[in-house]
Amino acid sequence: MVPRLLHGKSLPRRGSQKSLNSQFKIVAKAFLELFELLKAYAPIWYTEQHHHRAVTALRVLQKSKATR
Repeated sequence: MVPRLLHGKSLPRRGSQKSLNSQFKIVAKAFLELFELLKAYAPIWYTEQHHHRAVTALRVLQKSKATR
């Protein structure tokens, strides 16, 4: 069984570099969406430490080619 992600898209099955890049792009897009939701709604459990970790991860993604 192939895991389903956002909008019912499946992860690519092959272990090629293209597949890995596709998977990373899916993960990057999901993270960016979650980051924006957390920023907008900031649940009570979402601490400043969580936010700093998310910002650090966001910077890493922005430097990568997955978000270009």
